[in-house]
Amino acid sequence: MDTRDSNNASVHPAFTGSAKNPEKSGVGATRQIGVQKILVTVLLLVASAVIFILPKSVTEPWINYSSQSQKPLPAITAVSPSTAAEKTKYRQDSQTFLAQIILYRDRLKEKRVDLWGAFEFKQAMLQIERGDNQYQYGEYAKSVASYQAALDGLSALETSGKSIFANAVNDTANAIEDNTLSTATSAVELASAMAPDNNKVQQLSQRVANLPQLIEAMQQGEKFSALSQLSAAKKAFNRAVSLDPEHKKAAAALATTVQKITEQRFRDHMSEGFSALDNDNFEQAKVAFNRAASVYANHPAIEQALAQLETRRSQLWVTRNMARAQEFQQQEKWQQAKSVYQKLLLADATLTDVLVKQIPVNVRADLDNRIEAIIADPLSLSASNQLRKAQKALGDASGIATPGARLKTQIATLKQIIKSSQTPIEVALSSDKNTQVTLFRVARLGTFDKTKVSLKPGRYIAAGTRSGYRDVRVEFTVTDKGFDTPITISCNEAI
Repeated sequence: MDTRDSNNASVHPAFTGSAKNPEKSGVGATRQIGVQKILVTVLLLVASAVIFILPKSVTEPWINYSSQSQKPLPAITAVSPSTAAEKTKYRQDSQTFLAQIILYRDRLKEKRVDLWGAFEFKQAMLQIERGDNQYQYGEYAKSVASYQAALDGLSALETSGKSIFANAVNDTANAIEDNTLSTATSAVELASAMAPDNNKVQQLSQRVANLPQLIEAMQQGEKFSALSQLSAAKKAFNRAVSLDPEHKKAAAALATTVQKITEQRFRDHMSEGFSALDNDNFEQAKVAFNRAASVYANHPAIEQALAQLETRRSQLWVTRNMARAQEFQQQEKWQQAKSVYQKLLLADATLTDVLVKQIPVNVRADLDNRIEAIIADPLSLSASNQLRKAQKALGDASGIATPGARLKTQIATLKQIIKSSQTPIEVALSSDKNTQVTLFRVARLGTFDKTKVSLKPGRYIAAGTRSGYRDVRVEFTVTDKGFDTPITISCNEAI
């Protein structure tokens, strides 16, 4: 190599593949004779520093060139101090760019740039090669520009790689959600190549590995769901979720199926309740509706169903009691009918039918009470006021347009009682001729041995008094049948 100028002759070791011997360069400089000896010596010291430092930072060339491709450098007989300093500055800039280029290059290779940015990477390498050639020919400014262009390209490529990686991750996740196995596989392979140690990528890789089984489980679940075989569908979707807990569609399908099963259970309980309600089985209906409430506690249909149950129960209870009251009326059991109507009104005072029907029932029940009281105590008619009441009851009963068998019997009996109460019966009395006899409310009979009096049916009291003897009191009842033997009133117990 020509030793005319060590600054021009020293080619950057990062691109030539071999470093020049600094000692030989130094010897060549000492042989240079000229007026710039001192300046050249200073420049040689700077060049020596570059030569010794540079091999330590860049040990190999980026691109190895063959000896045939190298051209001889033009010989420079003399270099001005300013030119030497300028070229030194360019060399330093080149080293700075090269250090950054190396970092970018290594990072891009680690991220398998050959899979996603091979063309751009090759273009950057060509720029570096161009810079190396320019550097070797001493075109330092141009080489710096080339290195800058390469660095910009590598930087842009790294930025693009980040976007490509993010897209690969997103594409993988989306393809998994869409159950698109081919897309998920290719996307996760790219992401794994670019960042094999990334936790997110590793998780996606595992999800993609489980995707074939998940797709099969999802297809089975959808098939069973279409056939309304919800339990089998739930089992299939459960398997899908267990394979990939992060799969949103699998989780949604499982949730939807569980919801359908819950709704089906709810509908079954409600249907059972309404079926029981149609058969007036209120307790069974209530149990079924309560089971439905255990599924959906606040479902409005439950409240409506329970309200309908109570309404139906109430209506049936009213209907049945109305029927009972009507039956009592037909049997002329007016007191029982009245009691039923009173119970109905106590439960609901707004029952119009009951309010209307109870009026005649109350009248007949009152009449029945009066008649039955007279029949039960016909002797009470001996009193004039009771007789009037009996006659009034007979008149009211006779005024009924269509009397039933019971009322007809009551009317006949009442007539007979009233008639009998006014027909005198001859009653025989006996005494000892010494006892003063008084028949209360009838007359003083005085003393007698035997006598007869005509008395209407009723209850009577006869009293006897005699000086020196204890008084006597005899109560007797006169009926239309009379007495077989005389009634004796005598004071026989001496005082």
